[in-house]
Amino acid sequence: MSKKIATQVDSNELIKIHQANYAVFQAQSEEEINRAIQNALQNCQYVTAYYVVNDSGLERVFTNKPSTKKPIKTAPVQLEITPAEVAQYFSQEAQITTLPEASLPEDLKSIFVGAGCENLAILPIFQDVVVRGVLLVASLPEQILNLETIDPLIHLTNVIPVALDNLKAAKATKQRLRELEAISETSQAISSSNDLYSLYQMLHKQINATIGDLNFAVALYNPHNETIEIPYASEEGTITSHDPFPLGEGAISILVRTRQPLMLVEDTEHRMAAMGAKIIGKPAKSWMGCPLVVGGDAIGALVVQDLEHEQRFTPDDLRLMIALSAQVAGAVYNIRLLDDARRSALQLQTVAEISREVSGSLIVDSLLRQAITLINERFNFYHAAVFLVDPAGEFAVIREATGDAGLQMKRAGHKLGVGSKSIVGLVTQQKEALIVKDVTKDPNYYANPLLPETRAEACLPLKVGERILGVLDVQSHKPYAFTDENIKILQILSDQLAVAVVNSELFAEAQERLSQHRLLHHVTTAAASSTTIDEALNSAVQGLQVILGGDQISIMMADKEQKMLEVRSAIGYPNEESSRLKVPFGVGITGWVAAHRQPQRSGDVTKDSRYIALNPKVRSELAVPLIYRNEVLGILNVESPRLNAYSENDEEMLGTLAGSLAAIIAHSRLLEQFRQQIERERMLYEITNKIRRTTNPEKILAITAEELSKILNTRSTQISISLQNLHAPNPEPKKTRK
Repeated sequence: MSKKIATQVDSNELIKIHQANYAVFQAQSEEEINRAIQNALQNCQYVTAYYVVNDSGLERVFTNKPSTKKPIKTAPVQLEITPAEVAQYFSQEAQITTLPEASLPEDLKSIFVGAGCENLAILPIFQDVVVRGVLLVASLPEQILNLETIDPLIHLTNVIPVALDNLKAAKATKQRLRELEAISETSQAISSSNDLYSLYQMLHKQINATIGDLNFAVALYNPHNETIEIPYASEEGTITSHDPFPLGEGAISILVRTRQPLMLVEDTEHRMAAMGAKIIGKPAKSWMGCPLVVGGDAIGALVVQDLEHEQRFTPDDLRLMIALSAQVAGAVYNIRLLDDARRSALQLQTVAEISREVSGSLIVDSLLRQAITLINERFNFYHAAVFLVDPAGEFAVIREATGDAGLQMKRAGHKLGVGSKSIVGLVTQQKEALIVKDVTKDPNYYANPLLPETRAEACLPLKVGERILGVLDVQSHKPYAFTDENIKILQILSDQLAVAVVNSELFAEAQERLSQHRLLHHVTTAAASSTTIDEALNSAVQGLQVILGGDQISIMMADKEQKMLEVRSAIGYPNEESSRLKVPFGVGITGWVAAHRQPQRSGDVTKDSRYIALNPKVRSELAVPLIYRNEVLGILNVESPRLNAYSENDEEMLGTLAGSLAAIIAHSRLLEQFRQQIERERMLYEITNKIRRTTNPEKILAITAEELSKILNTRSTQISISLQNLHAPNPEPKKTRK
């Protein structure tokens, strides 16, 4: 009677097991299912164990020993067996056998052997013919174990896969609803936003809500320079961005090139390496990305990654990413297109503004300052500067530059040698634009400590014809910042600035020449109004020194008979010997000019064998002949301590002055001759009057001798008279005036 009581199925127990079955069916999650199963097994009279199948084999969910109402501690938590072994042990329907005859791994048998069990029921749990788990039920020797006694548990094994299917369907439905909600919100955001950053934020929000809070990034591809930029990235909760990098250096490049989505959820690092992707930073355990494709061309990509867990993404997640990328690609393309159009319009407006200034302004410093400020602001560059090549063609000297760094460089007179190892130096030598996409990879880049953030540099020549005037140097804090479009616009601007510089030079030259001609007119007028040749020459050299800025100036007069040049007037010479110099025709530069009757300009007298070295500081000389009516009257000579101090304009100016001086000298000579002739005639007239006022021959002779001594400035004058034809026996002696 006691054995019968012990083996009868308790009706209360059955009710509780059926209630647990219903709870399993109604469960909303796997946790609730497992909890309901646990409740069912705790109300069971048999020793039970519930294991589920995972990637490694069998994982313990729950065990129960009714006598203690506690789990069996000896039961293994994880039993590592292969999927083939799982199918071998649990592919049959529910079966009951003795424990020694049961086809089970020994580790599982040991659970029930230790509990003193005799018989065992193996109840596999199938879902779509795949074993998802197993319920093991064992009886003690005094218990009856048959299909009737375990019928509620068999029913439970049939309910579990249905509940799991329901959960899967519910999860899929929720996932799909979240996807549709995300797509709908994305669509609304796209229709109301013209700002890329806001669009990126909205995408990030949708990814968080549907897939989870993971590392997220938006990448944009620029086909003009084949670079990828990441304008928006969420990394460990921090929003940041990344500078452009060349296509081909990462997994994103694979998305752009293949235009196909990619999901890696295991062995991600090695699989990426096998595909040729360069891994930057910590490798992801799970990685998923979808290209943004418009009209068959990839314009970017969306990427999510988990740095800690494998198998983080599902096909549903990939489907959502594909849907979002397809929806957002057109919006990104249109907004970028609109931004590019706005940027181009602003840049063209800048070109127009500078063009107007070039056509209406001759003040080059103000124009350059305005130009580089506009370039820096409207092109959103890090730094802009204009260098101009010095007159000697040796250095490119900074003329205008932006920011505090530019101000410091201007104050320091910053310059770079033409042809030096620098971007500016190479461009001034080669006269061709040079674009450096990444300065860290260019051996010619000159790292300026005042501009530490420079990552890319564009240097364009200011050129008119084959003449290089300087360069427009633009720098960016982002690599690969220069595109064909903005380089074309910068080239237009540099051409305009070159025209402005030339116009300014021409205006300055015109003003200088006008000033020089005014001074020449003043010098010529002053010389022409002089009463003597010496006054005229002194006036000329003094005025010419003002024009030339303190150089040594001399006028040498020619002695035709002696073939000699003699300094007649000079200024600026260090000693008197230099100002009394006499030079034969054909000797020295001045002698050569006198002999050949043509100007001579020497930019470096130390390399001219003709030069007569009187002043060791002199480096340049310009000598111009004074010719009047095909006669060389002298030489106008100027000297300077500067190399190449005199230009063709200076030669032309001195040639004009030399012509005027030659005419003034010739006229002064004629005037002196005329004055001398008048003076002689006056004196002869006075002598004649004195002679006429006496009849005494001796007095006449005395007056004549005295006046001749005055005229000729002699110490004595003797007058001899021949008396041969006068027939006088005793002629008078000669009259002498001392």
